[in-house]
Amino acid sequence: MVMAVLLVATVLAASTVMSAERPKHWPKAVSIGSGTGTTYYAIAGGMGKMMDKYLGVAGIPTKTSGGEETARLLHSGDLDMGFITPDVGYDAFRGIGNFKDIGPAPIRVFLQDFPLHYNLVTLEGSGINSWADLKNKSGYYRSRGSSVMELLWGASLEAYGLKSKDIKKTMRFDRASEWINAIKTGKIDFSLDCGFHPAGKWMELANTHPMKIIHVDNAHIAKIQEKLPWVFPLTIRAGIYKKMPKEVQTAAFAVVVDCRKGLPEDFVYALTKMIWAHFDEFKTYHPVCKFFSPEAVKRTNFAYHPGAIKYYEEVNLWTDKLGERQKKLLAEIGEKR
Repeated sequence: MVMAVLLVATVLAASTVMSAERPKHWPKAVSIGSGTGTTYYAIAGGMGKMMDKYLGVAGIPTKTSGGEETARLLHSGDLDMGFITPDVGYDAFRGIGNFKDIGPAPIRVFLQDFPLHYNLVTLEGSGINSWADLKNKSGYYRSRGSSVMELLWGASLEAYGLKSKDIKKTMRFDRASEWINAIKTGKIDFSLDCGFHPAGKWMELANTHPMKIIHVDNAHIAKIQEKLPWVFPLTIRAGIYKKMPKEVQTAAFAVVVDCRKGLPEDFVYALTKMIWAHFDEFKTYHPVCKFFSPEAVKRTNFAYHPGAIKYYEEVNLWTDKLGERQKKLLAEIGEKR
C-alpha cells in the first residue's frame, strides 16, 4: 500500500512539473522522422501528442524514406529526432559507410525501441537444427529492402563457417505471408524474419505446423557481435508457441530513437522522463509500445544525450559501466559530450 501511494505521488509530481509552462529556451516544435512504416508513424504521432500535452512542445511526425534519410536530415538540422536502425546509427554516428561524404552525424540516443529477434524459422523434420545445417537448403533470407537483415545474414553465416554460395537457393519476400505459405507447402526449408514475440505471423504457422526457431548459443552470438557490435542475445520464453516447449535464444537488435545533440539538455531530460512517467498512455498509441523498456539502456551501443543520461541516472539504470562505454563511444569521434 505504501509503495502504491509513493508511485502515485511520483507520477502526479511528474505530471505537475511536465505540465508547467514551456521554458523559453526549449523548441516550440520538434519534427520526428518516422520512416515509411505505419508502426513508427503511429508511435511518432503518440509522442507528439504527449509532448504537446505535457511539455508544451508541438511534436510533428515526419515521414522519411527510412533510417538513412532520417539520419541525414538529423545531420542537416532538418529533423530534430527520429527512428534509426542500428546499422544506420552505427555508421552515421561515426561518419563511415554511406556517411563518409558528410562525416559524423550530431546525433544522440534518448530512447531505445522494443527489441526485435532475428529468427531462423523452419519445421521439425527439415533437418535444420543449427545455422550450420543451412548448407544446400533453400529459403527466404530477408525481406526486400531490409539492409539490417542483409548484414545479419552475412554475419550469421560467417559465424557458422558458411558462405552465401553454400545455400542452395535464397529469395527475398515482400510480406510474411509469402514465407509462411511456402514453408507450409514445403516449397522452402527455412525463412529468416525479424520481429518481437509473440506475434501473429509466427502464431499462424505454429498453430498448424511443428514450427521451430533455431537457437543461437552465446559463442556464436559473440562471433556475430565481432561484425555487428549492436547485436545482443535475446530469449524467446518457453511455451510461447505450440511445439516449442524450451526457451530459444536468438541474435537481436533494437531500433533507436535519436535526437540532435544540440537539443537542450533539460528538454531531453523532460522528454525522456515523460515517456516513462506516462508509459500507460504511451503504450496505447500502438500495440508494440508495450515492449519498450527503460532497461534497454543497458544494451546501448550508441552515445546517449546528456539529458537522457540524467534521467536514467535518477532511476538507477545508468551504471558506471555504461558511463565508461559512453566515454569510449564519444572518444571515437573526438568528443566528450
